[in-house]
Amino acid sequence: MKLLRNTSWLFVPMLIVGVAFLLIISQMQLFGNDGMQAPPSTPESIAAGKAVFFEYCSGCHGRRADGRGPQSLNLVPRPQNLRNAQFVKYLTDDRMYTSVSGGVRGTAMPAFELMISTEKRWQVIHYLRSLTADDPITLANAIEYQPVGADVKNPQPASPEVIATGKALFLNYCSNCHGPKADGKGIVAPNLAPGPRNLVVVASWGEKPFIDYMPDSRLYESITNGVPGTSMTPWIKVITDSERWSIITYLRDRAREEREKSIQP
Repeated sequence: MKLLRNTSWLFVPMLIVGVAFLLIISQMQLFGNDGMQAPPSTPESIAAGKAVFFEYCSGCHGRRADGRGPQSLNLVPRPQNLRNAQFVKYLTDDRMYTSVSGGVRGTAMPAFELMISTEKRWQVIHYLRSLTADDPITLANAIEYQPVGADVKNPQPASPEVIATGKALFLNYCSNCHGPKADGKGIVAPNLAPGPRNLVVVASWGEKPFIDYMPDSRLYESITNGVPGTSMTPWIKVITDSERWSIITYLRDRAREEREKSIQP
């Protein structure tokens, strides 16, 4: 009983911490929209979003949202130019909300889910949409466009033959931008804005490679149709469906190698 009296004072703070933790978990959106519809954009929500952007986002993205904030030179990859209509209008509301809420893996974009409210996150999106609302856009860069469903999976096995084919294709078609190591440091990368992705190399301890956070469907769509507003061109008329999947298979295997290397003592 003496021991109980001496330690019972720990119960209250532990209880408070536990309740606070449960409340946080209950409020978390798990870095996604969770099926919510974007609220309507109004002049008031845009003005509020501008204030939120200046307070939380301009240090990296710049007060003009052009990716040239005072911290941008220290970041790899550099922050996105959010005045790039081709890029911003390519993003769905759900994708933007997910990025603001949960951050973007493999970049310096942090999660704001526990820092600013749901309402303020949508207000920031309304403000960013307003910056490019009147800009023209031509999303289709390719002669053909191939719709890619969110449930599409890589049909190829990770066999040595497929990996070898994917490696040869990557070095031939992708390494000038993404680099022979797929680390975003290709020979032409310094001339590109935004810079090519570091696809597989572990950027910091405890992180996974960027590609590990990307579903097969997103990777395949980016290679097939390109990414508007970036230097990622569509390859739909250059290499076959099977060859595109081989590149993804190779990159997954490279990411596995980098993960194993990062945890070695």
